[in-house]
Amino acid sequence: MSEYQYVAFRAVDGPVSEKNLEYMRRQSSRAEITPRSFENEYHYGAFRGDAIEMLRRGYDIHFHYANFGVRKLLIRLPHGLPDPGPAKPYFADDSLQFLKDKQGPGGIVAIEPIHEPGELEEIWEADAIIERLVPLRAEILDGDLRPLYLAHLAVACDEDHDPEETVEAPVPAGLGALSYAQQGLAELYELSEHLIAAAAQESPPMSKRTDAAAELAKWLRGQPEATKDAWLVSFVADPNSAVRAEIMAAYGKGRGEPSWPTVPPSRTIAQLRIAAEKIAHDSKRKGDAKAASQREKRLVDMAADPKRILRETEKIVAERDTDGYRQIAEMLADLRDALAGTGQSGLAEKQAQKLRTANPTLLMLVSELRRQGFLPK
Repeated sequence: MSEYQYVAFRAVDGPVSEKNLEYMRRQSSRAEITPRSFENEYHYGAFRGDAIEMLRRGYDIHFHYANFGVRKLLIRLPHGLPDPGPAKPYFADDSLQFLKDKQGPGGIVAIEPIHEPGELEEIWEADAIIERLVPLRAEILDGDLRPLYLAHLAVACDEDHDPEETVEAPVPAGLGALSYAQQGLAELYELSEHLIAAAAQESPPMSKRTDAAAELAKWLRGQPEATKDAWLVSFVADPNSAVRAEIMAAYGKGRGEPSWPTVPPSRTIAQLRIAAEKIAHDSKRKGDAKAASQREKRLVDMAADPKRILRETEKIVAERDTDGYRQIAEMLADLRDALAGTGQSGLAEKQAQKLRTANPTLLMLVSELRRQGFLPK
């Protein structure tokens, strides 16, 4: 397997300034760089730029993928976490940190589980990943703790942690109804739907939120006039101002109560995996039962009108489609089962012989009929 790396940045709040673009260009001589994005692929060599500084100079999210185990995600929060207290338990590991700025409230959520080469499936469209993950930033800024829990789960499930000793973080509300971006985060780190379903068994119900616009308007009315004037001037003077992010950060901190319900941690990763296996087993059993019921109904319909199936096989074979040959053989196998023990048993076998005789050069058809037991091996 040849080495492949993909590095990307995106600006969300506003474009990177011309001065900071000069810095971005010095980070790579081959990258495609705009005020809104930075992108490069490597089939040899590696990215040598300072990703942390690039985020502090204007980009808001960074994704680095390498097919030898690297899946790093960095998310810049210029005004810090909206609820630092409730978020703190998720940052208890070097692979999931909040890298606070030396000055000011800002910082960076850094997610980088440890994986050996080949441990996870290779990603073939890495450029689509960052676009899907961009909304995670707004969700975190809104106080949503589900992205942090999923990031914690990805780290807790990596090869650097003992599942018998590693305990999950506080379980946030809404794990049973992930957003599209959150599903993308889970898929990036190959967190199975059954594992998330197991985690969601302890997830508390979502709190009832009042009208968000009315709540924000009420809060704004209570802010000092000088502060509101400064926000307005910044917005009018600079169409690309990040003042909205500043207002929402102040709003989040000003509400005075955690915006996302959680329950205390109680399960180890090993216990979560056992619960996930049970969910997977139950799901398979239900799926098998449903498939058996659907097949039984299909066989009853076939037995009621077998000639319709014969006509359909002749229509499909005339299309000369290799996938159709497999479909024909499977249809005739079902018809054989549907007519077993009736006065029309043997009809499927006769049709198989007829199709073979009429189409001796269709070797794929012959192979599929043989695989279903209609022709000798």
